Amino acid sequence: MVPLVLAVVLGLVAAYLAVSAALYRYLFVPAARGMQEDFLFTPWEFQADYEEVELVTADGINFGAWHFRQPGSPQTVIISGGHKGQRQSLLGIAIGLWRKGFNVILYSYRGYPGSDRAPVTLGIDEVKELQAVIAFARQRIKHARIGLLGNSMGAVVSLLGAAGEPGVEALVLDSPFADLRLLLRDAIWRLAHLPGAPFIFAVGLLFRLRTGSSLAEASPLSVLSALEPRPLFFIHGGADSLIPVSHSRLLYDAYRGPREIWIVQGSPHCGAYVADRELYLERLAGFFGRHLGLKGTGQLRLLEEGEEVS
Repeated sequence: MVPLVLAVVLGLVAAYLAVSAALYRYLFVPAARGMQEDFLFTPWEFQADYEEVELVTADGINFGAWHFRQPGSPQTVIISGGHKGQRQSLLGIAIGLWRKGFNVILYSYRGYPGSDRAPVTLGIDEVKELQAVIAFARQRIKHARIGLLGNSMGAVVSLLGAAGEPGVEALVLDSPFADLRLLLRDAIWRLAHLPGAPFIFAVGLLFRLRTGSSLAEASPLSVLSALEPRPLFFIHGGADSLIPVSHSRLLYDAYRGPREIWIVQGSPHCGAYVADRELYLERLAGFFGRHLGLKGTGQLRLLEEGEEVS
C-alpha cells in the first residue's frame, strides 16, 4: 500500500512540475526562428517612406525597428506588438496611421526575429526596447509629440513604459491584461479547473531565477496613478478567450484620468482591427489626432462611460 501511495504522490509531483515547466516555456522562452520569416512582407511592399533602424537598449540588447516618416510632422505613434509576435503582423495598422499623417515606429522585442535572443518577460524588460524607441523618436523627429499603441503584451509594455515617460501624451491599449498573476490564475482554473496559486508559485520562482524579476512587476494596475492625467483608450474584443475583456474593464474602472473604452462584441483577442479595419483606423487616428494635435484626422465622438460599440 505504501509503495502505491508513494508512486501516486511522485506522479502528482512530476505532473505538477511538468505543467509548471510547460507554462513557463510558453510564457517566457522565445519562439524558434521559422523557415518562412524571410518571406514575410516588409514596408517595401506598401511603397512607404520608411527607414530600417537598428537600436540598442540600456542593457545591451540589439533590436530592429521601422520608422515610417512624415517630414515636418511632429506627431508620432510608437507601436508595440504582442506576445511572441512579429512586427510584420502590425504592418496594416502602421501603414494606415502613416497614411493619415503620423510618423509611425514599429519595432521588435528582445528574443524576437531581428533582435538578440533573450527571455520574454511579458513587458517587464521589454520596456527597455520602448524606452530606446522613444529616445530615437525624440532625437530623429523635431519636437516629437508621442503617442503609444500597444496590442496585448504590447499594451502592457506601453502602460509600464509610459508610467516612467511623462512625455508620452496619449495611449491606445488593445487587449491588455491588468495583472499577469490574475491572468494566469484565471486561465489555469478555466482551462484545467485547478487552483492557480501552486503553478504561479513554481513559474514565478523559475522566472525570478532566470531573470531576477518578479511576476508582480507585470501589473499595469499598479502603475495607473503614474499615468494621470494622460488620456487612455482601451479596446477589447468581447469574445476574447485569451485575455478576457474583464481585464480592460478593470483597468478602465481603476483609472482616474480621461479614458475611453470600445468593446467590440463577438471579436476575439486583438480582433477589433480585423472586424472593421476602416473604423479601427479612424478611431485610432481620431484619438491620436485630438491628443497629439494632428489636424485633418477622423474626429469621432468620445464614448460615454460604459457604452459599447459592436
